[in-house]
Parts: sequence; C-alpha cells; structure tokens
Amino acid sequence: MKIIINNDIVEFENKKENVEKIVESINQRLKENELDLSHLVIDGNYIDEELYQYLTDNILTIQEIVVVVKTPELIVNETLDSAYNYIANAVLLIKPLAEAFYQHPKQDSWKNLANLFEGIQWIMETVNRIDNIENLKNIVINYQIWNEYVQTIKGLSAVIIELEDAMVNQDQVLIGDLLQYEIQAIFETSEEKLQFLIPTGGRHHVS
Repeated sequence: MKIIINNDIVEFENKKENVEKIVESINQRLKENELDLSHLVIDGNYIDEELYQYLTDNILTIQEIVVVVKTPELIVNETLDSAYNYIANAVLLIKPLAEAFYQHPKQDSWKNLANLFEGIQWIMETVNRIDNIENLKNIVINYQIWNEYVQTIKGLSAVIIELEDAMVNQDQVLIGDLLQYEIQAIFETSEEKLQFLIPTGGRHHVS
C-alpha cells in the first residue's frame, strides 16, 4: 500500500504485523514536519475512525492512504478559538480561586491552581507556535492586534516563575496576589484581544 503525506510517498506491505509501523510512520512524519492532521482518505473514502482499528480490519485490501494535513490558516483559527474559550472560562474562576488562597485553600483549590498553571504554559506555547508560522501577517485577521496579544501573553513569563516559586513554598498570600492582581488582568486583556482574532478547534496525531 502507498501512504501519501505532504507530497511524500511511503510504501508498506499489506501485512497485519505492519499496522503499528504504519501508524508510527504517519505520526513521525507529522511530528517531524510540525503538521497537524485534518483527516484520512483511504482508497477514496473519508475515514474519521481510529486508524489503528481500521488498518487492523482492512489491512489486506487497502491500496492507498492519503493523510490530509491542516492548512496554517486552519491551525491558527482552531488554536485561537481554543485559547479564547479557555481564557474566557478561566477569567471567571481566577477571582474565587484567589479568595480561596487568601483564606484556607482546600485540596480542590491546589488542584485548580495546578490546572491553571498548566493552562498558562499551554497559552504561552500556542503563542510561540503561531508566531513562528510563515506569512502570519496574511493569516491572522488583524496582525496589529495579534502583536498586542503576543505582548500581553509575554507578561505571563515573569508571573509564572513567581507563581511556581509561591506554589513550591506554599505562600498562599503571594499566590492570591498573583492571581488577583497579575494573572486576572492579563487574562482579561487577552480575552479582549482574542475577540478580534478568533473564528474555530485540532488533532496532532492518529490513533
């Protein structure tokens, strides 16, 4: 069978023992070329179920797998849409979380803080990833506002270091201050900027 991905063709024998190798090969090429999966077309048919299972069931008859990747435009739109949804929800949770740390944070408070910490890291990573896309000026809806959003998110870099130290030292008052006076403001500004940038949501591998 032939596997076509980003104008690259790889061939495998139609053997059941090759199923795992095929899935690994596709994922490796997606990762190496920093591509996101859109969908698969197998022998002319759109496939949206798990590739591993589909291959296991049909390995002897498949002739061609076309791996359709997402365009930069779609990646940007989906990522910004996800970022907007995350930030809009987080804005509503930060103030109550800060108040919890000013008092007596429970186990759920620490768990929510850890989740927020991971969310902030993800937001920063998405900004770096998008900002490195070629011809981004022709992709985002408003390039000036995009740059303003980037500068806003960069403000999280110093805050997240302080937050990590405060979490390690269990400095509850400092955590509350960082949440209420730093992160809340940055998230509110980010939400405003993203409203002018969004139109969608992404997969980065097959399974």
